[in-house]
Amino acid sequence: MAGQQRWVVTLSGDRPLADLRADLAGAGFKVDRELGAIGVVTGSCDDEAAGKVRSVRGVTDVSKDMPIDIGPPDSPTTW
Repeated sequence: MAGQQRWVVTLSGDRPLADLRADLAGAGFKVDRELGAIGVVTGSCDDEAAGKVRSVRGVTDVSKDMPIDIGPPDSPTTW
């Protein structure tokens, strides 16, 4: 079993966030942030739990969270 990773879960918006949060926890997902206005939840779990999260009714996508650094202003390299 792989270790814990950070994930971004996109929601469909057709279920209350509180219900989804409970189902995500039941699938082994630890919610860190709820961004209800844009239908996104972030958190952590292992790969096996991420597979379970994908099957939760009301979840449209589960993607690994990728760090982004745009660099300082006037930097020639931004990625």
